[in-house]
Amino acid sequence: MTIPSRFVRQCEFCGCELDIRLEGVHQFASGWVKNRDGGGGHGISLRKSEDRWAHRQCVEEKSKGGFGQVRMFT
Repeated sequence: MTIPSRFVRQCEFCGCELDIRLEGVHQFASGWVKNRDGGGGHGISLRKSEDRWAHRQCVEEKSKGGFGQVRMFT
């Protein structure tokens, strides 16, 4: 089945096309983290979404150390 062009993106990790309407597809988002006095941080939900997408399985592989995890947050 053909994916309408407005729903087609390239996966950030594997480079294959994906349908952004599918359940489990991940969209890149950034936000804010407040530093805590005792160390660490507290995530604050003021999310900014970007037009960057990835397959569920690619994100799971990346989080387990696949795809050279050192590049995960770059």
